[in-house]
Amino acid sequence: MVNPKEKQLIRDYINSIEKDGSMDGYILMNKGNWSNNSLFFRTAPVKGDKTVVKIRFEMYRPSDEEVDDTIENFLRKRNK
Repeated sequence: MVNPKEKQLIRDYINSIEKDGSMDGYILMNKGNWSNNSLFFRTAPVKGDKTVVKIRFEMYRPSDEEVDDTIENFLRKRNK
């Protein structure tokens, strides 16, 4: 069973560091999957060659409900 006071404490902490509505603070986000599909993985390009790096970045920010579910799962596992 999850202690509602512990769950609220964690939720309050996350809200305090996110500083919603401010340019300061942290954003809780899903790391997703990282992969490297570089042509030069673990090798240096030949001298004089041009290397072009294209970056595509996607960020997924979980909803409040997903964060609450994650907190509950954490507390359940911790209290076993």
